Amino acid sequence: MAPRRTGSKYSPLREYLRRRGQFTNLVTLTFPKIEGIIKNDLPFGALRSENWWKNNETTSQGYAWTSAGWKVQSMDLKGRTVTFKKLVQEETAQAPRRKRRKIKKSQKPFTPVPVKPRRIRMPSKTRIAKAIARAKNVERRKASPQYKIKLKPKSAYEKRMYKLEAKPTSKD
Repeated sequence: MAPRRTGSKYSPLREYLRRRGQFTNLVTLTFPKIEGIIKNDLPFGALRSENWWKNNETTSQGYAWTSAGWKVQSMDLKGRTVTFKKLVQEETAQAPRRKRRKIKKSQKPFTPVPVKPRRIRMPSKTRIAKAIARAKNVERRKASPQYKIKLKPKSAYEKRMYKLEAKPTSKD
């Protein structure tokens, strides 16, 4: 089972931009690179519309880069690139923070229904007696001599050819 992902689909992009913010103030990413970062495809709106790339905190993607301290400076749909610019500290302080949803402590993790263990039954005395009798019979058959020879009955042709009652005639 895969580990559960926390945050939104664009949380990996937020973490990527936070790490890049330590080294640079401007980042240009291609659409395939963003898809690789989020490990998912971008929606069609991102590939066709500039409105999708607005610096709006009410959308999950907008929240991802604004909460990391970045904004979209420019984007090129034909070139399939987006340029992010790092926000100055004053701009970051003005941005309202999104409230995290609290996890209810009353919710318990899933517990499966207890299963009654299967009871192994002992066979009845009658069955045990029958099994012992069968085993003894098999032993007796193996111990007894096997003198019985089964002869194949004669076919009708053989009976006609070799009649036992008829006496042989001698031709001297």
